[in-house]
Amino acid sequence: PGRARRGSCVCCNMNSAAEDAKEQGNACMASADYVGAMTSYTRALSFAPKEASLFSNRSFAFLKLSLPARALADAEEAIRRRPEWPKGHFRKAEALRAAGLHEDALEYYARGAELDPSDEHLRSQCDASRLRASAQQRQERLLVAAATGAGLLFFALLALTDGGAGHAKLVGVAGLGAALGALAGVGATALRGHGRRGAVLPP
Repeated sequence: PGRARRGSCVCCNMNSAAEDAKEQGNACMASADYVGAMTSYTRALSFAPKEASLFSNRSFAFLKLSLPARALADAEEAIRRRPEWPKGHFRKAEALRAAGLHEDALEYYARGAELDPSDEHLRSQCDASRLRASAQQRQERLLVAAATGAGLLFFALLALTDGGAGHAKLVGVAGLGAALGALAGVGATALRGHGRRGAVLPP
């Protein structure tokens, strides 16, 4: 399931029981029964615990269930089993994207595209991921700038309420406000990044 390529997936580690369970999982994915798909792929893995395609498919099911940490763990296992398989890198990129880690996602979309230069979808995801990463960085810069301006304005207004405040004091207080506002903005940005990374900590 999913858009990733798409190269042939030779399931040399799968027996008939694993194949049956995998097909059940695929049918569940097609009908949007993502819990059923996850359960079926897990059962397939009990018969073929080394099969990368099963980890990849279950990663997709976890992603559909909004469980990026579990999706990432399965994608990494798929990569470990088949490091030259583009789809494993695609799955990892998708999990990172779901967590809002667009720069990290770009790295793995790019790795997948390097492994299969003919995959147009992977190349398009690289472009889209660059745009998302740039937009995210722009938002973070705007947040810091807004916090800096708010701090400057607040402290300047405080100084102005003091009728005896001279120009030098006003400038100094406003500068202090700008510095504190910038620190608050940087801190808020860091907390957002920490939250994104926390979303993909090992389950």
